Amino acid sequence: MTDPVRPEAAPAGPRQYHAIVGMARNVSARYVLVLINVAVGFLMVRFNMRHLGQEAYGLWMLAASVTTYFTVLDLGYGTAVVKYIAEHRARKDVRGINEVLSTMAFVFTGLGAVCFVAAIVAAVLLPVLFNVTAEQVWVGRIVLLLIALQMSLTFPFAIFGSVTFAFERSDINDVTAIVFNVATAGVNILVLQAGYGLVELVTAMTLMRILPLWVFRRNAYRVFPELQIRPAYFQRSRLRELTGFSVYAAVAEWSTRLTYATGALYLGMFVGTAAVFVYSVGYRIAENLQILTEQLHTFMMPVVVHRAVDGDVGRQRALMVRATRLELGVAMGLCGVVAALAGALIRAWLGPDVEGSIRVTQMLAILVVLRAGTDMPGIVLQGTGHHRFLAGAMASAAIVNLITSVPLVYFLGVPGAAIGTVLSGAVSAALIFPRSCQVVQLRVWAALGQILVPTLMPAVVAIVTVLALGRVLPEGLVFVLANLCVGGIVYAALFFVFGIDRQEREWLTAAYRRLLPA
Repeated sequence: MTDPVRPEAAPAGPRQYHAIVGMARNVSARYVLVLINVAVGFLMVRFNMRHLGQEAYGLWMLAASVTTYFTVLDLGYGTAVVKYIAEHRARKDVRGINEVLSTMAFVFTGLGAVCFVAAIVAAVLLPVLFNVTAEQVWVGRIVLLLIALQMSLTFPFAIFGSVTFAFERSDINDVTAIVFNVATAGVNILVLQAGYGLVELVTAMTLMRILPLWVFRRNAYRVFPELQIRPAYFQRSRLRELTGFSVYAAVAEWSTRLTYATGALYLGMFVGTAAVFVYSVGYRIAENLQILTEQLHTFMMPVVVHRAVDGDVGRQRALMVRATRLELGVAMGLCGVVAALAGALIRAWLGPDVEGSIRVTQMLAILVVLRAGTDMPGIVLQGTGHHRFLAGAMASAAIVNLITSVPLVYFLGVPGAAIGTVLSGAVSAALIFPRSCQVVQLRVWAALGQILVPTLMPAVVAIVTVLALGRVLPEGLVFVLANLCVGGIVYAALFFVFGIDRQEREWLTAAYRRLLPA
């Protein structure tokens, strides 16, 4: 294997800058969406908990965690559609793109129907599967079915999101999502202020989340005017081709769900909805941290596929190193300062009654860092034909989660759910990262030197800074949030100066200058 080249390549040409600007536009729009969602979610958790109470809020989170598993009915086709659209786009094959989309339109419509049938079965079995009271059964069933209705309708519209994503114009969908997400939060407040309960709230929010699906459809036609969904374009050969990839993507996605999203379910089975609430607070914080860290690699599948088609291992290697370092840098900064201030944050945010969430938040922050180091390597494996190995690695992590989490939850309760999840995340990282290094012809220790080491020093400084400030700042949510912002700024400045090289700084600066109006 060759050692990595510390990027000192020739300056980017117009085509490269166009790609960089497009990536910067997509990432920027996504981060605006994510930051708004995090801020809105942060406020709404507190608002909803106070209006609904811990038991009702825990029931809502339990129903939501059940419906989360219905996304596995995607069967990996969502990832496959993006991959093959990107391939056909690289070859300028318009008919091939339309055949893929038309074939999957029929498949996803059927999967949406199956999703709702599965929700009906889960609703019937709700009191059998979970530790809920008799008064919670009917409310839980209605909430579960409402959330599943939205999810079922999302399936047939998924192909339109795949178009904008594969054509690297996800920013227009993100702008749409920003508008509707803020409006949904407003509806949430109005419904509860008017004195309505959980069922009415979830009904209103479901309607607000269905409406943007039609806008996403229009955006797909804007990005790809030649888009045609026709029965005549349905091709069994395309379905076989997509299935040959999607079956392994499905295993990876199912395993991810089993690995990272089972804590609430296990607690619902063995403990109760109050424990689900305590866990869900830490899980919600970690989930937002994960969303904040994962945005870069989510856009990289088309780029990885293009480079795989070209057979350019050197550029693939540089892409993996840079993207992983940036994601890990974001994760180190965010997770480090949040874990350091978790106690002050949760007590100021929700009060002393949920102190059990503090350890959950800190342990799951470790998981977010592990995932940040392996998300981009996983995309490299998928996009370069090593999806079978990725599926096997994720399945192994899911088995570890199942073996360890059930006894840990049974004996330790809420902390056990977090411990089991972190252990399985470590297994996943230990398998995926070395294999991706092998694929891009990069030694593991050299990769760690380029990816991990530059993120550590800024993290240590940022953590020490927020801990020191926490000792002198007054108590209160505003001061905790201000301290978090200071830690994030300190980390970002140090990482920008010391964590990335000169060429990367120049490329990032040039890209964002081009985004700004003249």
